[in-house]
Formats: sequence, C-alpha cells, structure tokens
Amino acid sequence: MNTIKFMAAGALLIGAATLAAPGITAETGKTCDGVGAAHHMSKGSHHGGKYTGHLGRLERKLDLSETQKATLQSQREANRSAREALHEQLGKARTALDKAVEIGANEAELTALADALGRLQAQQSLAGAKNHQAFLAVLTEEQKQTLAELKSKRMKREGARKSEGSLSSGSKSS
Repeated sequence: MNTIKFMAAGALLIGAATLAAPGITAETGKTCDGVGAAHHMSKGSHHGGKYTGHLGRLERKLDLSETQKATLQSQREANRSAREALHEQLGKARTALDKAVEIGANEAELTALADALGRLQAQQSLAGAKNHQAFLAVLTEEQKQTLAELKSKRMKREGARKSEGSLSSGSKSS
C-alpha cells in the first residue's frame, strides 16, 4: 500500500511540475528576455523572423511545399478539438488523483484514479503516434531521409549532453 501511495505521489508531483511550468510563464505573460510569447512567431521578432510557421525550422529544413504546409495545417485543425478535449480530461484526472492523495484516499481509490489517468495518457500517446504517421504520409522519401538525419543529429547532441552531465556530476562526487 505504501508503494502505491509513494508512486501516486511521485506521479502527482511530476504532473504538477509539468502543469506548473507553463502556468508560471502564462501568468507573467513573459518568456525569454522578458518579452511576451507572441514575439516568437512574429516576423519582427528578436529571432529575425526565422520562426514564422507552426513547424518553424523543420518546415524550412524539409523544404515543404505550400501544398504540404496546407495539408499539415488542415490536419492540425482537424485534430484540434479532440486534442483539447483529451488535454482537459488529463488535467481533470491529474487533479482528481491529487485531491485523492491529499485527503488520504484508500489504495483502491488511488489505483482506480491512477488507472484512469494511465488510460488517458495512453490515448494521448496513441493520438500522437497517429498524428506523426499522418505527418510522415505527407513527406516525400527525400524529406523522410532528411528528417531521419535531423533526428540522428539531435540524438547525438542529446547523448553528448547526457554524457557531459554524467561526467561533471561524477567528478563532483569524488
């Protein structure tokens, strides 16, 4: 029973941190350099107008045609209401689990709430996978190859950062 409470509390803390970080920025209306979020997407932004599309750099690096951009935009619009509804359900499920932990709910209640949250998270993952498949279906073979190369480079950079972090943390403990 203690293990389940511990796991539920851990999941709750992770969920709360995930929800709190964007909320803090939204409350202040500020992002980097103390400027509102709209500056990231405007042509006159401090990014020099590089990020004008929803996909930004990825659209440019893949050299998407106007038809491809329009198709992707219509896919995003078609999925918007389902995505927002699922997001709202996830928020309610996290809140319910949070409240149950706070009031000291029994193991069965916590398990039921955690299972419900897990099912919603699975739905969100599945929806993301389907959206990614739809995205890939719009790309040409050359663009898919470019995307794979970009992903490989990103993974190498992330791996290098992780190994640097483990090296620096290892040297601090000596």
